[in-house]
This record gives sequence, C-alpha cells and structure tokens, in this order.
Amino acid sequence: MLFIPAFLICLSCDDQFAAESHLGSTDRIICAEISPLFSENQVDDANDNRIDDIQAYLFDEGVFVKAYNGVKRTERKYEFQFEALSGNLYIVANVSLLPDFQSPAPGLSESQWQETLIHAASGTAESVYTGVISLSDYTASDHIIPVSLKRVAARFDLRIAVAGSAEVKNITFKQVLTEAYLFPQSEVVSPENSPATDIVLAPEQPYTGSESGILYLYEQQNPGLKVALNASIDGKEYSLETDLPKKISRNTVYSITLRKDVIDADVQLTVEEWKDGGDTTLKPGIDDRLTIDSTLTQLPPYATIVQEGTRLILPHLATDFIVAIKSDSELEVFPVADPSLSIEPVSPTELKNKTATSLARINLFRIRKKLYSPNMRTVDLKVYFHRKGLNNSYPEDHIQVSMTGNPTTSEGILNFGIDTYTHDFNRYIDNEFGVFTLPAEKEMLVEFAEEEDPWIRIDNESGSNTWRVLGGWRPNDPTANGRRQSATLVIRNKADHSDREEYTVIRRNYGLPVTFLHGVWWCKYNAIKNSKSFDDQILSSADPAAQANKTLFQYLTDCTPDEYYKLWGWAYQGNSGQGMQVIEKDSVIVLERFTRDEKVHINKLPPTTLSPDGYELPSMEEFNRLFDATDYIWMMYNGTHILRNPWNGHSTVKRQQLRKNGIQVGAMTISNLIYIALSSPDFPEHEPLVWYGPAAQWNDTGILHSGHYNNILFGVYSPTGEGWYMNGGMGNLYMTKNGASSHDTRILRFKKSDVEYIY
Repeated sequence: MLFIPAFLICLSCDDQFAAESHLGSTDRIICAEISPLFSENQVDDANDNRIDDIQAYLFDEGVFVKAYNGVKRTERKYEFQFEALSGNLYIVANVSLLPDFQSPAPGLSESQWQETLIHAASGTAESVYTGVISLSDYTASDHIIPVSLKRVAARFDLRIAVAGSAEVKNITFKQVLTEAYLFPQSEVVSPENSPATDIVLAPEQPYTGSESGILYLYEQQNPGLKVALNASIDGKEYSLETDLPKKISRNTVYSITLRKDVIDADVQLTVEEWKDGGDTTLKPGIDDRLTIDSTLTQLPPYATIVQEGTRLILPHLATDFIVAIKSDSELEVFPVADPSLSIEPVSPTELKNKTATSLARINLFRIRKKLYSPNMRTVDLKVYFHRKGLNNSYPEDHIQVSMTGNPTTSEGILNFGIDTYTHDFNRYIDNEFGVFTLPAEKEMLVEFAEEEDPWIRIDNESGSNTWRVLGGWRPNDPTANGRRQSATLVIRNKADHSDREEYTVIRRNYGLPVTFLHGVWWCKYNAIKNSKSFDDQILSSADPAAQANKTLFQYLTDCTPDEYYKLWGWAYQGNSGQGMQVIEKDSVIVLERFTRDEKVHINKLPPTTLSPDGYELPSMEEFNRLFDATDYIWMMYNGTHILRNPWNGHSTVKRQQLRKNGIQVGAMTISNLIYIALSSPDFPEHEPLVWYGPAAQWNDTGILHSGHYNNILFGVYSPTGEGWYMNGGMGNLYMTKNGASSHDTRILRFKKSDVEYIY
C-alpha cells in the first residue's frame, strides 16, 4: 500500500508550533518563509506578506511530473500531498494574479519551465512569490523543510528629506519593461524584445511624507529606465529626473529620495538600493549546538546517548525520565507529532532539588514514551526546539530520537497498537489468533481474571521461539450469552520475569446448544429469524431444554403447542438469512414471503454464508453419516438403520419418533407434526440429535403434501447442489438424496465449525 505523507506549508517558521501539532508522525512541514525586505527606516508594506493562493509543480529527472493545484488553505497554512521525496518542487504563490499564466504541460522540460515568462501590460508587477526545493536533499526523518519564498518584483519607496514643506504631485517611471522571467536566472536579465511603457503615479492627494511601496516592478536589465517627478517645495515648483539602476533585482527595496537639506541648497533626486531579501530564511547567530548532558540525565534501562549527545536511543519498553539538554538559550519544545512520544518542560516542583550551578546552561525536559507493541518498527525522528527570545525557529535546533522497535513479531489477526494495547474482536471468534516469534530470552503466557474461563491457550514447542495463540470453545457454555470475554497475553523475560508487556484480547462469547454425533457437533435447534445473528437464535445460555433439565426430545414432548410452533415454524430461501415463518394465508399453511423467483441455491453457497460466526452448514458427507444407509430409512417408525459407510467404525443409528398435535397457525390448527431423535449406541453420554421442522414449499399451494406437513428439505453444504429430503406420505415417510431447486424452502441446522481448542 502506498503511503502519501502530507506536506504543510507555513508562511512563517513561527508557525511551526501549530503546524507540527496538525500533522501525523510521518508528515513533513515545508517551512516557507517570505524573505524579508529591509529599508533604513524599517517601514514595511502590509501587502508584502499577503498570499491568497499557492501552487506547486514537481519536476523529476528534468521533466514535469505533477501539478498540485487548489491546495487547502487554513489561515497561513497550505497543505500538499506527495508520493515521494525526489525531484525539484517549484512553489508559486499568488499565481492567480497572473491572468496569462499557464501551468506546465505534460512532458515540459525543467529548463523550459525555468524560462517561463510573465507579463504586465501596464508595467506594474503583481505580488507573486517563487521558491524551489530539492526534495532529494531531505530524508524521511526530516520533519521541517525550510524554503524561502522570494518576491518576483522589486519594491520602490518614496522618501522625502526636505527642510521645509514638500508635496510630490506625480512620479513617472519611464521605459519600464513589461516582460520578465518568473524564476531567477543565473544573473539579472530581461527577455529579448520586451515591450516598454511609462507608468505615471498621480495620487489624488500629493505625497507629503515618505511612502512605502509606491510601485512594484518586475526584475529587469534596463539601461533606459528612468524616474521623474514634479514636486512643490516651500511653494516652489520643481521637475526632476534621474536614472534608475540598470539592474533592478527581485526581492529588493529601492528608495527614491527627494532631498533638500537647508534653505537655498540644491534639490536632489537620488535612488538607493537598500537591501536584497536573500535566498534563504534567516539563521540565528548562535554557535552552540543542542546536546544531551549525559551526567545530568538519568537514563532508563536499555536507553543510550550517542553521536556526541545529539541522538537518544530509547528501548521498545515504556519509559518516563528527565533529559538534560545543554544550551545557552532557554528552550521551548515543539509538540512531537508521533503519538507514542511526549516531551514536556520539567515543572518547578521537579526542579526544587536542583542547584543553580548544576542547571547552568541546562534545560530539563520530561520524556515519556509508550510501549511499542509487537511488529512496531524502529522510528527515527527529530525533536525541535525554539530558543526563547528569537522571532524565528530553526531546523538545526533539534535532537534526534530513535525509538527502537519491538523485537517480538507476530503473524495473524492480533494488533495491539500503542493506546490501549487491546485487540477487541467485538464478535465471536476462535481457533488461531496469531503466531508470535519472541527473542530467545523471552516467554509468553496468558492470564485470566478470577472468574473467567481459560478460553485462550498458548502453545509452544519445547526449544522453539514461536508461540501460537488459540481461541477456544466450550460446548453448551451456560455463560455464552454474548458477554465480553477477556484475557491478558504476557511477554516477559524467562530468567526473572522482568520487562513485562501486557496485551489484552477480548471477544464476544456466544454459543449455540449442541450435541455430538458421529464426529460432528450438531446444533440442537433449527435456525430461526435472522440465521446469521446470535441474538435471534436459541443460545446455550438460554437453552429451554437444558433449563428444564431435559433432552430436546423430552422438551418437545412436554412443551406447549405454542412453544413448539415458535421453534418449528421457520425455513429459508436464498442467501439473505432472513427466516420465513409458517403462517396461515387464505386457509392455506404457507411460508411468509415465499417466492418462486429465488435463483440462489442455499446448498451451493459457502457453508458459513448463513450462519453466525463459528458455525456453518454441515456438508453432504456429514449428513451421510446420519442418513446414507444400506436400506430405506422409514422415518415414521422407531428403529435402527445401518450406515453404508461407517464413521470411524460406528455404523448403527437409532431412531425414535413422536408427533406433536394442536399447533395453532392463524385460524387453522394443524397436527401430526413429526419429530425424530437420532442417536448412536456407541455415544450414550450425548443426548440424541432431534430433527423437526416444516415441509418444503415450492409453489403457492403451501407446505401441505400428501396430507401432512413433514416433507422436510434439509439445508446441506454441497457445491454440486446435492441434499437430503424426507419424502413420501405418513405411511411411507423415508429419507432420499434430493437437493431440490433453488426456490424450494429448507430448514437450516448448523454445526459447530472445527475448533482446535475445546475447554
């Protein structure tokens, strides 16, 4: 599966704090800071930092790969998603201000892209910013990637330095080139044959003082560029003109100064380049590198400090300790994106036993790391700090932390994470949950609460470092009512039982009443209502026969007709699992919602399609262990029959049948409903398997056939569509192999799926 990290662009490195709290543990922060513009009087134009949109364009191996358009903007943050850390990423801000701008076309070379032109018909530049990142310079452990967004334009300020009063009525910039390169070239250069124009600034009210950002021009190489102005100084009119620099550089402030220092002095018009904003974000003028003081740090077991104090290696076990970091500055820590690690400043209470001398140039932080569960791998990250008192934060102010992966690995369906260390199936499940491979010095065991059954077993071959975790099943469990069943898996050192890791496994404990016959744990009751739902079935915790201390055959004999009807009157079509109840319709006994249009044959479905978890339809071979006899099986009589193919040497099946009468169905009363107990003389400890249920329906005449309601069609797992059917009249009711058609209704009697561990 491809993982796509998120890149978050912040318009200031001061926003790193909020950005890191927004991201996940593998996300990256592109810290895009607008290069500052400086002027002598530190007057800044608020529009300089306004960004309304950001686009990014990825080139790899010299060819355009992908455009990242319409990125999400939240205040000053812009989020991109990338598939890889390779290639060059070109960032263009406020591209919407360029009406003739076009994104790179498929196949465009990077060199062609670098020569992209932008146009300003009026000559006035737009507030567009560009930056480029070489993604291959960074690794997966770099969480902050700095980039400078540099203005494509230069800014012109007006300064009035006059001894007296002055008004500048208009300013004209002459021969301004209207085309420029979007990205910086190797030197300041303009496109050949770029058109030129004059720009006239005529404010409604004359300029009477210094003004920042009176005009923005694109970078240009232009020997003919001039500026002229008309001004009034102490009531006297002046017209002045001077050359502008031949090279107007992007991201640079130029100041046009009208100067008249004293009375009778000459009036001067000068142009001065103040400062280039630069190509990178500002760096602190601080030489000390953040390192961990090993003498003041009390490391937990298995933790180490390496690489001259710049890297901390933590074990997979949970840790909680105080780390001492050397720095001349007071440090503030950024939140760590990885949820398994937290770093917080030490509270004043924890500092009270420290002396002032011992804490000189020391910052103390509490590190808490959660236990890494099996299969969690080593994670390397950088923890970033901010030097209090500085406006910006810097990527080099960090320590590296390696959180060692758990040496135990596992295969299977158990996953414990780092929060609750719990795997809750929230359903019934059994058999193999997982196979764990432990280091040679470790062992694994399972623990239960005082009242809990030992429903999990751990198997380990002597001398092996693999441990199998098995979920078990208890036949006819009186507590299997859907309750939450819990167990604790423990991994620890063999020698002294130290370094204990605990993981919780939870399932819903459901069970259906069963009896054993010829190698199969048959369910005692037919499915009713929603056959897939435990909550609709007769559970072993609420088995009416067991609660009456009777076998099911005895219970059906003694129960009321209404109780019998509730168990007896259900059959199924198709793959929905929604039971069809026997009802009376126009004086005919039918199954509700019966349709002749059903195309799905129950017997051909996978055996677990219609059953609750842990149960399934018995196969044709398993039904043959009951009915595939050497002669006719006359179901209307008591007796025995001999199997054609004995199961493990057991061939005799004993039959006992009775009838139930007086069953009220709507306005009709039906009788002579047969129920038949099958048992083996070789397994007297198990109660008989009892068959009952309504006859099949295959047309609109209902379930009455040959004058009775006992022609039962059995749901049988058979990919070829085979099955068993109770055929004939009440004088010749016999078993025959017949899978019938897909629209014929049939009863569902499940079996317990094979389970390795029975407790």
